[in-house]
Amino acid sequence: MPLFKKILYPTDFSDLAEVAKDYVKKLKEANAKEVVILHVIHPLEFSLPQFDDPFALDVATLYAHVPEIEKAILKSHEERLKEIEEELKKEGFKVKSVLTVGEPKEEILSVAKQEKVNLIVIGYHGKGLLERILEIGSTAKAVIKKAECPVLVVKRREDED
Repeated sequence: MPLFKKILYPTDFSDLAEVAKDYVKKLKEANAKEVVILHVIHPLEFSLPQFDDPFALDVATLYAHVPEIEKAILKSHEERLKEIEEELKKEGFKVKSVLTVGEPKEEILSVAKQEKVNLIVIGYHGKGLLERILEIGSTAKAVIKKAECPVLVVKRREDED
């Protein structure tokens, strides 16, 4: 049985998330079979209600709750998820995409547990001095602390500061 059979890849579509995706692809060499792509929309980002069960959430439900101006943004998020899904399918993975609303660290942990993943691959942006002093939340840090499976943390390279 492959060590990392099922991977959770949370993405915020940032450059660092793209680098993390490259690590996901490399895990194919370690016989990884499945990838769950997760994009979490923070409730403050949109005028959306929170939903208790991300798996009960469907696109029609989201569209029914967002103002017109935000529908274009939501559609863009869906399209980006679909592009990533197709890219990973071409690599030979079985792929599932999840788009949900909530606090990213909580949603990542919830989806990881519900999907019974063997590994989470997540980018870590790091923080500046002020953020470290104030301990302003880091999604990756919270996931590392509370995940029930291994977490592969992809850091920003120092030359990208």
